[in-house]
Amino acid sequence: MKKQKKSQGDALPIGDRLLTLCEAADVLRLSTRTLREYVRRGEIEGRIIGRRWRFRRADLDAFFESAPSAWDFAGKSSQGD
Repeated sequence: MKKQKKSQGDALPIGDRLLTLCEAADVLRLSTRTLREYVRRGEIEGRIIGRRWRFRRADLDAFFESAPSAWDFAGKSSQGD
């Protein structure tokens, strides 16, 4: 059998339900403000649908997996600089 190509290009199926901004922030244990900043910087994939932010769990998992194991908060090193 031949697979039919989708007419909308290479769009991926959504899968499970989408998460709201608050739900996504809870999953990552971040504030909603921090999550919006990561979206603005392009580090987390998010979409505005119906004037509300929506996130796929797979995108949150991908962000978590690619995050460094030791965060450099506010430009300070772990040596107390």
